[in-house]
Amino acid sequence: MGFGILGTGVSGLAAAQKGLDTTGHNIANANTKGFNRQTVEQQSTVGIPFGGVFLGNGTQISSISRAFNEFSFSEVLYNQSQYNLNNSMTVNASRLDNFLADTDTGITKSIEDMFDAVNGVTEEPTIVSARNVFLSTAESTAKRFNNMFTEVEQQHLGNINQEIETTVSAMNELSSRIAQLNGEIAVATSVSGSGFPPNDLLDKRDLLVSQLSEYAEVNTLELPDGTINLTIGTGLTLITGTFAIPLSVERNEFDTSTLEIGISATPGAPNKSIVTDQIQGGSLGGVIKIRDDLLLPSIRDMGKMSIAYADTFNRQQSLGRDLNGDEGVNLYKDINDPQLALSRTLNSTNNPTVTDFSVNINNTSLLTNQDYSMVVDSSGNLVVTDQDNNTLVTFTPADITAMSPPTNTRMEIPGTGIDINIPNNNLAVGDKFLIRPTYTGARDINLEIEDPNLVAAADNYLETASVNNPGNVEVNLYEISNIADTNFPNAANFPIPLDPQIRVVVDPTGTQYSIQNSAGVALGAPAGGPFNIPADQIIDVPGMRVELKGNLAGNEVFTITNQDGAPPFDNKKFGQGDNTNALTMLNYQNKKTLDGGTNTFSESYAELVTYVGVITQSGKISADSFQTLLAGAEERMAAVSGVNLDEEAANLIRYQQAYAASARIITVASETFDTLLQAVR
Repeated sequence: MGFGILGTGVSGLAAAQKGLDTTGHNIANANTKGFNRQTVEQQSTVGIPFGGVFLGNGTQISSISRAFNEFSFSEVLYNQSQYNLNNSMTVNASRLDNFLADTDTGITKSIEDMFDAVNGVTEEPTIVSARNVFLSTAESTAKRFNNMFTEVEQQHLGNINQEIETTVSAMNELSSRIAQLNGEIAVATSVSGSGFPPNDLLDKRDLLVSQLSEYAEVNTLELPDGTINLTIGTGLTLITGTFAIPLSVERNEFDTSTLEIGISATPGAPNKSIVTDQIQGGSLGGVIKIRDDLLLPSIRDMGKMSIAYADTFNRQQSLGRDLNGDEGVNLYKDINDPQLALSRTLNSTNNPTVTDFSVNINNTSLLTNQDYSMVVDSSGNLVVTDQDNNTLVTFTPADITAMSPPTNTRMEIPGTGIDINIPNNNLAVGDKFLIRPTYTGARDINLEIEDPNLVAAADNYLETASVNNPGNVEVNLYEISNIADTNFPNAANFPIPLDPQIRVVVDPTGTQYSIQNSAGVALGAPAGGPFNIPADQIIDVPGMRVELKGNLAGNEVFTITNQDGAPPFDNKKFGQGDNTNALTMLNYQNKKTLDGGTNTFSESYAELVTYVGVITQSGKISADSFQTLLAGAEERMAAVSGVNLDEEAANLIRYQQAYAASARIITVASETFDTLLQAVR
């Protein structure tokens, strides 16, 4: 009996001691981030049979568990990831929003000033000072476009790249430490008894997982040995057991200034799988999303506006006469300058040999803020797709041959406003290319003329008319591109008895046209056609382009006559005070020339600013919402896992009293044993 009561007292003493230790541990870590309150669980030991009964044999510690709710923890991880995603997006979008919307850094005021300067020329076309103001404003507008490109491309995207590199480094450090803790937890779990997990190691690991969720959305799977497998985003494995798979920062295969996220199961392997699209949630997901869905499209939007703006004034200059009576020259650098045309296509770094493409912009109203992909398929076709992977056109091997030297035929990519040819053909199956028609547009715009006399305010010398036009199709000169063309309508090319005139004859189907002289004789091949009429109905004729607006019924006949000669071809005589062409330029202030003919210059820019503002505000609302949800989730988790000092103080007293009582049991057992010894002496 003495042994039984002594053992009972010792077990109670030991249990109370562990309770005091655990309570003290809770109190000491009440302010430790990531600590989960620990609880001692006791159970009675199996009784000892004695004289037909079972006598109690004290207590034992069955477990020391941490107060942890897996669901609450997962809720915190998710809301934390989403908050950081939206907060990261909001911070970066706000910066762009402030830049674009500011009148001192945006383009709206520059465009307004430009048309004010055009108006000055219309009022006083012979005054050189008005023309000087026009050129000065034109240069300022070009520089504003240049500065916008530099700010967004170098500063905003530069910050994004730096954040990507810093974040990936931090994530690799965290994943490495989590994998290390996995190993320590596996060892501790294997040597500890059932019910005694390594709680403090688990807390440390969960804290690191929580920190990792700030960078990307995470999911975990607990294994029997206490370790976890961890994935991020759409299921990208980052940690498996004690092995961490590091992320890497890689250069985009087309544009080395754009960073991608790579991964390889073998550290240091040269070939990495690009997994940027699999990154979701967290600040890393936020910066990638804001780069791909806002910053890059904004740069392309600015380029689209810059190209359309430059093209509009260049074309209108070509359709006028300057103060010397000569045909107007380009105000800005030609948007189809050969070097610019070549720079609009990027080869994949995986292509074995470089192939050069020349991308010409032939209709700026059809330009969008999209890039286009090209790939050579297994049949040798060149397939062009948009950003949604929709096929726009497939060029056959025969088409590719026609686009290459020596013919260099330009072929249209339907609905995009661009056409391409291949000056240097080294195509091979599997080659990939990226077409960026507008990306550098805001960077490339540059004033070309300095002489105010070259401002083409007067009307041109060409007159259009209809011989047969049952559908009342409108005929407009789109641009004069090459008066040196041997078939351009003038007296030298069409001497008497012919008129200095060419005729555009539409076939009966309304799908093709041919070029004739005034006598109805087709021009020599290939100048005479027939040619296909493109969807936008902007057709090429010798030395110029002509726009047909309306529904062609077929068999239409239009004439273009040079009226810059002797009677009867002198209906459009030059006068220095003529402001006809300047008035047409002024009309572009309110003319819807962009985005498929739906927006003016100012409206297109306002649409961009509005879009950025909506993204910014939406991100802020989402960030505030997830911040509230995160706070609620953290409160619920703290209610389960947090240390309550009042409760722990009560536990301290309870275990202290239990300890004293158990000690008294041992004392009583000792006194009883001494009494027995005295009785037998």
